[in-house]
Amino acid sequence: ISRESVRAVVKALANAQETPPDAKRVEQITRDALDSLIAFELLYQESQRRGVTVSDADINASIQHVRSRFPNQDAYAAALKQRGMTPEDMRRDTRKTLAVNLLLEQTAWKDLQIKPEQIQHFYDQNREQFKHSAEIRASHILIRMPADASAEQKAKARKEAEGLLEQLKGGADFAALARQHSQDPATAAKGGDLGFFARGSMEDSFEKAAFALKPGQLSGIVETPYGFDLIKVTGQREAGYSPLDDVKGEIVAVLRDEEKRHRQDQMV
Repeated sequence: ISRESVRAVVKALANAQETPPDAKRVEQITRDALDSLIAFELLYQESQRRGVTVSDADINASIQHVRSRFPNQDAYAAALKQRGMTPEDMRRDTRKTLAVNLLLEQTAWKDLQIKPEQIQHFYDQNREQFKHSAEIRASHILIRMPADASAEQKAKARKEAEGLLEQLKGGADFAALARQHSQDPATAAKGGDLGFFARGSMEDSFEKAAFALKPGQLSGIVETPYGFDLIKVTGQREAGYSPLDDVKGEIVAVLRDEEKRHRQDQMV
């Protein structure tokens, strides 16, 4: 395990802290990082001992999923460079991570189930986590525009947004158009659905336009720092507590992650 690997993990963990860690905290983070890397390496070696293999197709799909979180290839390359990684490093680490995950799924995580009473208990004990302000649910179609877009690029993007708006006014299905044309990789596959959100969680111009709409209404073209947006509000709810059925998936994910970590720690 190289010093560079440890430093990279320490840097990521330190950056995730709410306040810059002091020297004592950095020392603890460094120990935790080293323990984590040792545990991961042991699991990877065990996966190889057991003959766990990972296909190139799975590696490519995983890397592409990571790339999709960035607006373009340049932004992705910059992120790798910032972490001191090359594309080859990324491919190597992805292969190792997938191999470890396969090993855990075949062993420690096998037959992992979350019982209904566990879900109910978590909901009852953490009810304040599910308290929310007044919220709306909206979908959007984003036509991206570079921050330094020329007048020609801006006009082209607006024209594309105008064409989509005309289709929507003519009765076209919003979700279908979002899947086909939206340039927001995080929501396009979901028909542009952003889920529920409260005031203060979105970019100002987007939020102002969205909260001015009633369920079922469609916005005009909304310019944001990311480009041109078309917004449709699909629901709203008053301030209060989310019912269990609405947050069950979220709770199951938390409980599964906790149980996975517990079983993984026992295996190492």
